[in-house]
Amino acid sequence: MMAQRNRVVFVGAGGAGLTAAFHVARRAPDAEITLFSKDPVVAYSQCGMPFVLDGKIDGFDRLIIYGPEVFKGLGLDVRTSTPVADIDLDGRAVVTAGGERVGYDRLVIATGSKPFIPPVPGADLPGVMALITLEDGRSLGERIGRTKDVVIVGGGPIGLETAPAFLDAGAKVTIIERMPWLMPSALDPEMAAVVQARLEQMGARVITGKGLDAINGSGAVESVSCAGETIPADLVLLSAGVRPNVDLAKKSGIDTGVTGGIVVDEYFRVRRNGEYLDDVLAAGDCAEVKSAVTGRPIICAVGSVANRQAAYVGDYLVGKKKPYPSVLCPAVCVIGGLHVGSVGLTARGCEQAGITAVSFKAKGLTRARYYPGGKPIEIKLFADGERLVGGQVIGEEGVHGRVNVLSLAIGKRMTPADLAAAETCYAPPVSPLIDPLTYAAEMLALKCARAQAVKGPREDAKTPF
Repeated sequence: MMAQRNRVVFVGAGGAGLTAAFHVARRAPDAEITLFSKDPVVAYSQCGMPFVLDGKIDGFDRLIIYGPEVFKGLGLDVRTSTPVADIDLDGRAVVTAGGERVGYDRLVIATGSKPFIPPVPGADLPGVMALITLEDGRSLGERIGRTKDVVIVGGGPIGLETAPAFLDAGAKVTIIERMPWLMPSALDPEMAAVVQARLEQMGARVITGKGLDAINGSGAVESVSCAGETIPADLVLLSAGVRPNVDLAKKSGIDTGVTGGIVVDEYFRVRRNGEYLDDVLAAGDCAEVKSAVTGRPIICAVGSVANRQAAYVGDYLVGKKKPYPSVLCPAVCVIGGLHVGSVGLTARGCEQAGITAVSFKAKGLTRARYYPGGKPIEIKLFADGERLVGGQVIGEEGVHGRVNVLSLAIGKRMTPADLAAAETCYAPPVSPLIDPLTYAAEMLALKCARAQAVKGPREDAKTPF
Protein backbone atom coordinates (compact mmCIF):
# COMPACT_ATOMS: atom_id res chain seq x y z
CA MET A 1 0.00 0.00 0.00
CA MET A 2 1.32 3.41 -0.96
CA ALA A 3 2.23 5.69 1.96
CA GLN A 4 0.03 8.76 2.34
CA ARG A 5 1.78 11.97 1.32
CA ASN A 6 1.98 14.93 3.70
CA ARG A 7 2.19 17.99 1.48
CA VAL A 8 2.18 21.27 3.38
CA VAL A 9 2.17 24.50 1.36
CA PHE A 10 2.76 27.96 2.80
CA VAL A 11 1.74 31.09 0.93
CA GLY A 12 4.03 33.66 2.50
CA ALA A 13 7.40 33.11 4.17
CA GLY A 14 7.53 35.84 6.79
CA GLY A 15 7.47 35.66 10.57
CA ALA A 16 4.43 33.41 10.74
CA GLY A 17 4.86 31.24 7.64
CA LEU A 18 8.57 30.44 7.77
CA THR A 19 8.60 29.89 11.54
CA ALA A 20 5.66 27.48 11.30
CA ALA A 21 7.41 25.67 8.45
CA PHE A 22 10.53 25.24 10.61
CA HIS A 23 8.32 23.88 13.39
CA VAL A 24 6.79 21.27 11.08
CA ALA A 25 10.11 20.29 9.45
CA ARG A 26 11.69 19.51 12.81
CA ARG A 27 8.77 17.43 14.03
CA ALA A 28 7.54 15.76 10.85
CA PRO A 29 10.56 14.89 8.70
CA ASP A 30 8.31 13.05 6.22
CA ALA A 31 6.44 16.26 5.34
CA GLU A 32 6.88 17.77 1.89
CA ILE A 33 7.03 21.48 2.71
CA THR A 34 6.86 24.18 0.05
CA LEU A 35 6.88 27.91 0.74
CA PHE A 36 6.05 30.61 -1.79
CA SER A 37 7.12 34.22 -1.36
CA LYS A 38 6.80 37.14 -3.73
CA ASP A 39 9.92 38.65 -2.16
CA PRO A 40 13.46 37.82 -3.35
CA VAL A 41 14.74 37.41 0.21
CA VAL A 42 13.06 35.76 3.21
CA ALA A 43 14.06 35.07 6.82
CA TYR A 44 15.15 38.58 7.78
CA SER A 45 14.26 41.03 10.54
CA GLN A 46 11.89 43.72 9.32
CA CYS A 47 12.07 45.46 12.67
CA GLY A 48 15.79 46.08 12.28
CA MET A 49 15.54 48.08 9.05
CA PRO A 50 15.21 51.59 10.57
CA PHE A 51 18.38 50.97 12.55
CA VAL A 52 20.34 49.96 9.46
CA LEU A 53 19.25 53.22 7.86
CA ASP A 54 20.47 55.10 10.94
CA GLY A 55 23.82 53.33 10.96
CA LYS A 56 23.22 51.42 14.19
CA ILE A 57 23.45 48.12 12.28
CA ASP A 58 26.14 47.58 9.67
CA GLY A 59 24.21 46.77 6.50
CA PHE A 60 20.97 45.07 5.54
CA ASP A 61 22.66 41.70 5.09
CA ARG A 62 23.10 41.60 8.86
CA LEU A 63 19.33 41.33 9.15
CA ILE A 64 19.19 38.06 7.20
CA ILE A 65 18.78 35.31 9.78
CA TYR A 66 18.83 32.16 7.64
CA GLY A 67 20.20 31.40 4.20
CA PRO A 68 19.35 28.77 1.56
CA GLU A 69 21.64 26.17 3.18
CA VAL A 70 19.44 26.16 6.31
CA PHE A 71 16.28 25.66 4.25
CA LYS A 72 17.91 22.85 2.32
CA GLY A 73 19.08 21.19 5.52
CA LEU A 74 15.54 21.13 6.84
CA GLY A 75 14.11 19.85 3.57
CA LEU A 76 12.21 23.05 2.82
CA ASP A 77 11.44 24.01 -0.78
CA VAL A 78 11.54 27.81 -0.49
CA ARG A 79 10.52 29.52 -3.73
CA THR A 80 11.38 33.21 -3.58
CA SER A 81 10.19 35.77 -6.14
CA THR A 82 7.28 33.43 -6.82
CA PRO A 83 3.91 35.01 -6.03
CA VAL A 84 0.81 32.83 -5.79
CA ALA A 85 -1.98 34.05 -8.04
CA ASP A 86 -4.81 31.67 -7.10
CA ILE A 87 -5.89 29.16 -4.47
CA ASP A 88 -8.16 26.32 -5.59
CA LEU A 89 -9.77 25.28 -2.30
CA ASP A 90 -11.87 22.52 -3.86
CA GLY A 91 -8.97 21.13 -5.88
CA ARG A 92 -6.54 21.59 -2.95
CA ALA A 93 -3.90 23.38 -4.99
CA VAL A 94 -2.25 26.75 -5.42
CA VAL A 95 -1.39 28.31 -8.75
CA THR A 96 1.64 30.58 -9.11
CA ALA A 97 1.71 33.74 -11.20
CA GLY A 98 3.75 31.74 -13.69
CA GLY A 99 0.97 29.17 -14.06
CA GLU A 100 2.47 26.29 -12.05
CA ARG A 101 -0.09 24.27 -10.11
CA VAL A 102 1.08 22.79 -6.79
CA GLY A 103 -1.14 20.48 -4.76
CA TYR A 104 -1.37 20.45 -1.00
CA ASP A 105 -2.79 18.35 1.81
CA ARG A 106 -2.65 21.30 4.19
CA LEU A 107 -2.31 24.97 3.30
CA VAL A 108 -1.18 27.92 5.45
CA ILE A 109 -1.92 31.46 4.31
CA ALA A 110 0.60 33.86 5.84
CA THR A 111 0.50 36.76 3.41
CA GLY A 112 1.22 39.39 6.05
CA SER A 113 0.29 43.03 5.67
CA LYS A 114 0.65 45.82 3.15
CA PRO A 115 1.10 49.56 3.66
CA PHE A 116 -1.96 51.75 3.66
CA ILE A 117 -1.80 53.97 0.57
CA PRO A 118 -3.56 57.29 1.20
CA PRO A 119 -6.24 57.89 -1.46
CA VAL A 120 -4.72 61.14 -2.70
CA PRO A 121 -3.43 62.32 -6.09
CA GLY A 122 0.21 61.49 -6.71
CA ALA A 123 0.42 58.48 -4.40
CA ASP A 124 1.95 56.48 -7.26
CA LEU A 125 4.71 58.97 -8.11
CA PRO A 126 8.34 57.83 -8.05
CA GLY A 127 9.78 58.80 -4.69
CA VAL A 128 6.73 57.64 -2.73
CA MET A 129 8.06 54.75 -0.66
CA ALA A 130 7.21 52.39 2.17
CA LEU A 131 9.34 50.33 4.55
CA ILE A 132 7.91 46.82 4.58
CA THR A 133 10.36 44.56 2.76
CA LEU A 134 14.14 44.27 2.72
CA GLU A 135 14.09 45.65 -0.82
CA ASP A 136 12.21 48.70 0.50
CA GLY A 137 14.94 49.17 3.07
CA ARG A 138 17.72 48.92 0.53
CA SER A 139 15.96 51.40 -1.76
CA LEU A 140 15.61 53.88 1.09
CA GLY A 141 19.22 53.30 2.07
CA GLU A 142 20.37 54.29 -1.42
CA ARG A 143 18.58 57.63 -1.05
CA ILE A 144 19.54 58.54 2.51
CA GLY A 145 22.57 60.65 1.64
CA ARG A 146 21.03 62.49 -1.31
CA THR A 147 17.56 63.28 -0.01
CA LYS A 148 17.03 66.86 1.16
CA ASP A 149 13.34 67.04 2.06
CA VAL A 150 11.49 64.06 3.53
CA VAL A 151 7.80 63.93 4.36
CA ILE A 152 6.65 61.03 6.52
CA VAL A 153 2.93 60.43 6.12
CA GLY A 154 1.49 59.00 9.31
CA GLY A 155 2.71 58.93 12.89
CA GLY A 156 3.16 55.16 13.14
CA PRO A 157 6.15 53.42 14.73
CA ILE A 158 8.05 52.51 11.55
CA GLY A 159 8.03 56.04 10.17
CA LEU A 160 8.95 57.59 13.51
CA GLU A 161 11.77 55.08 14.03
CA THR A 162 13.07 55.95 10.55
CA ALA A 163 12.90 59.74 10.97
CA PRO A 164 16.20 59.98 12.93
CA ALA A 165 18.08 58.33 10.06
CA PHE A 166 17.07 61.12 7.68
CA LEU A 167 17.68 63.81 10.28
CA ASP A 168 21.14 62.47 11.03
CA ALA A 169 21.88 62.52 7.29
CA GLY A 170 21.03 66.23 7.15
CA ALA A 171 17.58 66.07 5.56
CA LYS A 172 14.65 68.22 6.59
CA VAL A 173 11.91 65.95 7.93
CA THR A 174 8.21 66.74 8.21
CA ILE A 175 5.82 64.28 9.83
CA ILE A 176 2.11 64.54 9.01
CA GLU A 177 -0.42 62.72 11.21
CA ARG A 178 -4.13 63.26 10.55
CA MET A 179 -5.04 62.42 14.15
CA PRO A 180 -4.43 65.08 16.80
CA TRP A 181 -1.44 63.15 18.22
CA LEU A 182 1.26 60.69 17.15
CA MET A 183 0.94 56.90 17.50
CA PRO A 184 -2.81 57.18 18.24
CA SER A 185 -3.39 53.42 18.36
CA ALA A 186 -0.74 52.96 21.06
CA LEU A 187 -0.57 56.19 23.05
CA ASP A 188 -2.75 58.81 24.70
CA PRO A 189 -2.21 62.47 23.78
CA GLU A 190 -0.09 63.41 26.82
CA MET A 191 2.18 60.40 26.30
CA ALA A 192 2.45 61.08 22.57
CA ALA A 193 3.51 64.63 23.43
CA VAL A 194 6.72 63.19 24.92
CA VAL A 195 7.48 61.49 21.60
CA GLN A 196 6.67 64.62 19.62
CA ALA A 197 8.93 66.72 21.84
CA ARG A 198 11.83 64.32 21.24
CA LEU A 199 11.37 64.42 17.47
CA GLU A 200 11.13 68.21 17.44
CA GLN A 201 14.22 68.43 19.62
CA MET A 202 16.01 66.38 16.96
CA GLY A 203 14.92 68.84 14.27
CA ALA A 204 11.76 67.28 12.80
CA ARG A 205 8.65 69.28 12.10
CA VAL A 206 5.51 67.54 13.34
CA ILE A 207 2.05 68.38 11.98
CA THR A 208 -0.88 66.72 13.76
CA GLY A 209 -4.62 66.97 13.25
CA LYS A 210 -4.23 67.58 9.51
CA GLY A 211 -4.31 65.11 6.67
CA LEU A 212 -2.40 64.77 3.43
CA ASP A 213 -4.29 66.32 0.50
CA ALA A 214 -1.99 65.52 -2.42
CA ILE A 215 1.48 64.44 -3.45
CA ASN A 216 2.77 66.72 -6.20
CA GLY A 217 5.38 66.38 -8.90
CA SER A 218 6.09 66.04 -12.57
CA GLY A 219 7.68 62.65 -13.08
CA ALA A 220 8.77 62.40 -9.43
CA VAL A 221 7.82 63.74 -6.01
CA GLU A 222 8.46 67.45 -5.57
CA SER A 223 6.13 68.45 -2.73
CA VAL A 224 3.02 67.54 -0.77
CA SER A 225 -0.11 69.54 0.00
CA CYS A 226 -1.39 69.62 3.57
CA ALA A 227 -4.19 71.87 4.84
CA GLY A 228 -3.47 74.56 2.26
CA GLU A 229 0.31 74.43 2.70
CA THR A 230 2.80 73.18 0.11
CA ILE A 231 5.70 71.36 1.74
CA PRO A 232 8.82 70.54 -0.32
CA ALA A 233 9.59 66.83 -0.61
CA ASP A 234 11.87 64.72 -2.76
CA LEU A 235 10.89 61.60 -0.79
CA VAL A 236 7.59 60.63 0.81
CA LEU A 237 7.61 57.73 3.26
CA LEU A 238 4.23 56.12 3.90
CA SER A 239 3.79 55.29 7.58
CA ALA A 240 0.03 55.55 7.93
CA GLY A 241 -0.33 52.01 9.18
CA VAL A 242 -0.71 48.66 7.46
CA ARG A 243 -3.68 46.61 6.33
CA PRO A 244 -4.06 42.81 6.23
CA ASN A 245 -2.93 41.46 2.87
CA VAL A 246 -6.03 39.40 2.11
CA ASP A 247 -6.57 39.92 -1.62
CA LEU A 248 -5.67 36.33 -2.47
CA ALA A 249 -7.80 34.90 0.35
CA LYS A 250 -10.84 36.96 -0.66
CA LYS A 251 -10.38 35.97 -4.29
CA SER A 252 -10.45 32.34 -3.15
CA GLY A 253 -13.75 32.77 -1.30
CA ILE A 254 -12.29 32.77 2.22
CA ASP A 255 -14.24 34.85 4.75
CA THR A 256 -12.81 38.10 6.10
CA GLY A 257 -14.02 39.85 9.23
CA VAL A 258 -14.78 43.27 10.66
CA THR A 259 -11.08 44.12 10.91
CA GLY A 260 -10.46 43.31 7.25
CA GLY A 261 -8.41 40.28 8.26
CA ILE A 262 -9.05 36.60 7.55
CA VAL A 263 -11.53 35.03 9.97
CA VAL A 264 -9.93 32.15 11.87
CA ASP A 265 -10.95 30.04 14.85
CA GLU A 266 -8.80 29.25 17.88
CA TYR A 267 -6.86 26.70 15.78
CA PHE A 268 -6.25 29.20 12.95
CA ARG A 269 -8.57 27.36 10.60
CA VAL A 270 -10.01 29.68 7.95
CA ARG A 271 -13.71 29.99 7.25
CA ARG A 272 -15.47 29.76 3.90
CA ASN A 273 -19.16 30.60 3.66
CA GLY A 274 -19.46 30.28 7.42
CA GLU A 275 -17.79 26.85 7.64
CA TYR A 276 -14.29 26.28 9.03
CA LEU A 277 -11.88 24.25 6.91
CA ASP A 278 -9.66 21.64 8.55
CA ASP A 279 -7.00 21.76 5.85
CA VAL A 280 -6.50 25.53 5.42
CA LEU A 281 -5.03 27.79 8.10
CA ALA A 282 -4.09 31.47 8.23
CA ALA A 283 -1.80 33.29 10.67
CA GLY A 284 0.24 36.44 11.17
CA ASP A 285 -0.68 39.97 10.14
CA CYS A 286 -3.34 38.77 7.69
CA ALA A 287 -5.49 36.96 10.30
CA GLU A 288 -7.75 38.54 12.89
CA VAL A 289 -7.52 37.29 16.46
CA LYS A 290 -9.38 38.04 19.69
CA SER A 291 -8.48 40.81 22.13
CA ALA A 292 -7.85 39.54 25.65
CA VAL A 293 -9.39 42.71 27.07
CA THR A 294 -12.51 43.29 24.97
CA GLY A 295 -13.08 39.86 23.43
CA ARG A 296 -13.45 41.59 20.06
CA PRO A 297 -11.59 40.73 16.83
CA ILE A 298 -8.37 42.68 16.25
CA ILE A 299 -5.38 42.64 13.94
CA CYS A 300 -2.10 42.42 15.82
CA ALA A 301 0.65 43.24 13.32
CA VAL A 302 3.55 42.59 15.69
CA GLY A 303 6.47 40.29 14.90
CA SER A 304 6.55 38.63 18.31
CA VAL A 305 2.85 37.78 18.01
CA ALA A 306 3.32 36.28 14.53
CA ASN A 307 6.17 34.16 15.85
CA ARG A 308 4.01 32.93 18.73
CA GLN A 309 1.12 32.11 16.40
CA ALA A 310 3.50 30.10 14.22
CA ALA A 311 4.15 27.66 17.06
CA TYR A 312 0.42 26.96 17.40
CA VAL A 313 0.04 26.54 13.64
CA GLY A 314 3.03 24.19 13.57
CA ASP A 315 1.57 22.11 16.41
CA TYR A 316 -1.75 21.82 14.56
CA LEU A 317 0.01 20.66 11.43
CA VAL A 318 1.81 17.85 13.27
CA GLY A 319 -1.34 16.71 15.08
CA LYS A 320 -0.87 18.52 18.42
CA LYS A 321 -4.01 20.57 18.39
CA LYS A 322 -4.24 23.25 21.08
CA PRO A 323 -6.32 26.44 21.13
CA TYR A 324 -4.65 29.81 20.69
CA PRO A 325 -5.51 32.25 23.50
CA SER A 326 -6.68 35.83 23.11
CA VAL A 327 -3.96 38.47 22.74
CA LEU A 328 -2.81 41.75 24.28
CA CYS A 329 -0.34 42.85 21.57
CA PRO A 330 2.46 44.28 23.72
CA ALA A 331 4.69 46.47 21.58
CA VAL A 332 7.77 48.64 21.88
CA CYS A 333 9.67 50.87 19.48
CA VAL A 334 12.74 53.09 19.74
CA ILE A 335 12.58 56.63 18.35
CA GLY A 336 15.81 58.57 18.54
CA GLY A 337 16.86 56.77 21.71
CA LEU A 338 13.42 57.11 23.29
CA HIS A 339 11.81 53.74 24.10
CA VAL A 340 8.03 53.76 23.64
CA GLY A 341 5.98 50.78 24.83
CA SER A 342 2.33 49.93 25.22
CA VAL A 343 0.02 47.00 25.92
CA GLY A 344 -3.73 46.58 26.09
CA LEU A 345 -6.10 49.50 25.69
CA THR A 346 -5.55 53.25 25.48
CA ALA A 347 -8.10 55.79 26.74
CA ARG A 348 -9.63 55.92 23.26
CA GLY A 349 -9.65 52.12 23.12
CA CYS A 350 -11.46 51.95 26.44
CA GLU A 351 -14.06 54.41 25.21
CA GLN A 352 -14.61 52.47 22.00
CA ALA A 353 -15.04 49.26 24.02
CA GLY A 354 -17.58 50.87 26.34
CA ILE A 355 -15.24 50.68 29.34
CA THR A 356 -15.37 53.48 31.90
CA ALA A 357 -11.67 53.64 32.57
CA VAL A 358 -9.80 54.81 35.64
CA SER A 359 -6.24 55.93 34.91
CA PHE A 360 -3.13 57.21 36.64
CA LYS A 361 0.04 58.69 35.16
CA ALA A 362 3.31 58.60 37.07
CA LYS A 363 6.81 59.94 36.52
CA GLY A 364 9.93 58.45 38.04
CA LEU A 365 13.54 57.47 37.48
CA THR A 366 15.01 54.21 36.22
CA ARG A 367 17.67 54.15 38.95
CA ALA A 368 18.00 55.36 42.54
CA ARG A 369 17.85 59.16 42.44
CA TYR A 370 21.35 59.49 43.93
CA TYR A 371 22.87 57.03 41.43
CA PRO A 372 24.32 58.69 38.31
CA GLY A 373 22.81 58.00 34.91
CA GLY A 374 19.21 57.48 35.90
CA LYS A 375 16.70 58.32 33.16
CA PRO A 376 13.21 59.77 33.49
CA ILE A 377 10.42 57.28 32.84
CA GLU A 378 6.71 57.97 32.41
CA ILE A 379 4.01 55.37 32.99
CA LYS A 380 0.28 55.52 32.44
CA LEU A 381 -1.99 52.70 33.60
CA PHE A 382 -5.66 51.93 32.99
CA ALA A 383 -8.19 49.86 34.90
CA ASP A 384 -11.86 49.15 34.27
CA GLY A 385 -12.56 49.99 37.90
CA GLU A 386 -11.40 46.58 38.97
CA ARG A 387 -8.80 44.98 36.69
CA LEU A 388 -5.88 46.37 34.73
CA VAL A 389 -6.71 46.81 31.04
CA GLY A 390 -3.83 48.83 29.57
CA GLY A 391 -0.53 50.58 30.05
CA GLN A 392 1.94 52.89 28.33
CA VAL A 393 5.61 53.37 29.25
CA ILE A 394 8.11 55.88 27.82
CA GLY A 395 11.75 56.43 28.74
CA GLU A 396 15.33 55.95 27.58
CA GLU A 397 15.76 52.62 29.39
CA GLY A 398 13.77 50.08 31.34
CA VAL A 399 10.68 50.29 29.14
CA HIS A 400 10.37 46.88 27.52
CA GLY A 401 10.69 44.98 30.81
CA ARG A 402 7.94 47.00 32.44
CA VAL A 403 5.68 46.52 29.41
CA ASN A 404 6.27 42.77 29.68
CA VAL A 405 5.30 42.89 33.37
CA LEU A 406 2.12 44.75 32.44
CA SER A 407 1.35 42.21 29.73
CA LEU A 408 1.58 39.42 32.29
CA ALA A 409 -0.48 41.36 34.83
CA ILE A 410 -3.28 42.18 32.38
CA GLY A 411 -3.28 38.66 30.98
CA LYS A 412 -3.59 37.21 34.49
CA ARG A 413 -6.49 39.57 35.23
CA MET A 414 -4.64 41.30 38.03
CA THR A 415 -6.03 44.34 39.79
CA PRO A 416 -3.88 47.44 40.30
CA ALA A 417 -3.61 46.42 43.97
CA ASP A 418 -2.30 42.99 42.94
CA LEU A 419 0.42 44.60 40.82
CA ALA A 420 1.29 47.09 43.54
CA ALA A 421 1.70 44.23 46.03
CA ALA A 422 4.03 42.20 43.78
CA GLU A 423 7.56 41.84 45.15
CA THR A 424 10.27 43.54 43.10
CA CYS A 425 14.06 43.49 43.20
CA TYR A 426 16.21 46.54 43.92
CA ALA A 427 19.75 47.79 43.42
CA PRO A 428 20.65 51.49 42.98
CA PRO A 429 22.30 51.06 39.53
CA VAL A 430 19.16 49.48 38.03
CA SER A 431 16.12 50.69 39.96
CA PRO A 432 14.80 52.88 42.73
CA LEU A 433 13.67 51.24 45.97
CA ILE A 434 10.03 51.67 44.92
CA ASP A 435 9.73 50.97 41.21
CA PRO A 436 7.81 53.61 39.22
CA LEU A 437 5.49 50.85 37.98
CA THR A 438 4.74 49.81 41.56
CA TYR A 439 3.99 53.42 42.48
CA ALA A 440 1.72 53.90 39.46
CA ALA A 441 -0.19 50.70 40.27
CA GLU A 442 -0.54 51.71 43.94
CA MET A 443 -1.97 55.12 43.06
CA LEU A 444 -4.30 53.60 40.45
CA ALA A 445 -5.55 51.12 43.06
CA LEU A 446 -6.31 54.04 45.34
CA LYS A 447 -8.24 55.86 42.60
CA CYS A 448 -10.23 52.72 41.82
CA ALA A 449 -11.08 52.22 45.49
CA ARG A 450 -12.25 55.82 45.82
CA ALA A 451 -14.32 55.58 42.64
CA GLN A 452 -16.02 52.40 43.87
CA ALA A 453 -16.65 53.95 47.30
CA VAL A 454 -18.43 56.87 45.67
CA LYS A 455 -20.38 55.01 42.99
CA GLY A 456 -20.49 51.45 44.28
CA PRO A 457 -19.46 48.37 42.25
CA ARG A 458 -20.64 48.42 38.63
CA GLU A 459 -21.03 45.23 36.65
CA ASP A 460 -21.15 47.12 33.36
CA ALA A 461 -17.69 48.61 34.00
CA LYS A 462 -16.02 45.21 33.99
CA THR A 463 -14.25 43.84 30.96
CA PRO A 464 -15.54 40.63 29.39
CA PHE A 465 -12.30 38.67 29.80
